[in-house]
Amino acid sequence: MVLTADSRTHSAITYPRSWFRIARHDELPKPGVLPLRYFDQDLVLSRLEDGSLRLFEAHCPHLGAHLGYGGRIEGETLRCPYHGWLFDGSGTCVGIPYSDKKVPKVKLKSFPVREINGLILMYFDGHGRSPQWEIPVVSELTNGQWTPLKSVRRWQVKTTLNDYFSNSVDVAHLANLHSQTFESATSHGIRCNGPVLVHRMDQVYNLSSLFAGRLMSRADGGAETSYYGTGYDVTFYWTQSRPKLEMMTIFTGTPIDPDTLDIEIYYSVKKALGPFNGLFAHLLKSDVAETFEQDIPILENKTNLPRPIFFEEDGPIRQSLRWAEQFYEA
Repeated sequence: MVLTADSRTHSAITYPRSWFRIARHDELPKPGVLPLRYFDQDLVLSRLEDGSLRLFEAHCPHLGAHLGYGGRIEGETLRCPYHGWLFDGSGTCVGIPYSDKKVPKVKLKSFPVREINGLILMYFDGHGRSPQWEIPVVSELTNGQWTPLKSVRRWQVKTTLNDYFSNSVDVAHLANLHSQTFESATSHGIRCNGPVLVHRMDQVYNLSSLFAGRLMSRADGGAETSYYGTGYDVTFYWTQSRPKLEMMTIFTGTPIDPDTLDIEIYYSVKKALGPFNGLFAHLLKSDVAETFEQDIPILENKTNLPRPIFFEEDGPIRQSLRWAEQFYEA
């Protein structure tokens, strides 16, 4: 069962079982450590000298020092900044530099972590189970025909994953709340395959927000979004105009605590405009940021009704939330 904002309590919170973005590739040097806080707990992300990643609970089992503040990588081990205790790649304590006594049998809790599409992702499962599926590579990011993936912006938003996710499949709000970008949108429904949901839409874009009305003001097009869990999705957008414009975004939402999401959006455009590719990418970045920031006051101030009223024209909200329930099952 998916917990709503009205039924949640801090003592009985359930986070979904899924992959979540926790850092960008360039946020973690080699070797290096990065302190993080997600899922209401302190974490430490480390990159070993060989480039591999490790993600552990943050506090040393000796006297509780945070390994992400002053900790460092030595060879294939993580050294505590307080007393120098050493932990290997599995999180097992393998050395105490100031003592000849037997090393106690202590081990840091670890989490699965991957580096893919320029992002670092962790797999969260409240029961500590191994990943049941993986995030795929976006081939467009490596074929040289698209601009490098870059961050639009990062926000901390007082909202839940359910509200964040359902907002993204809500078609009817696009032309109303985001009229500077969308004149209309029509859903073609969803396709579900285990942990993946695909949603396709026809859209009429108001391109005057991008080009100040000088090159074109309106274009038919579409979008297809692939959701991998409810906190990570990849969307391809296209127009039927000449030249055909193709864009991509990656939306990521990671719970910091029961009431707050760390949201970061990334973007890329297909190189179809020659010397104007950079300008188009810059304009797209501004438009994506403006569009999402219009959602923030809605997300932060809405309530979860026990019996919301859905219209078919709203988009596949009800069906998508049913799909999302799988990630909350025991």
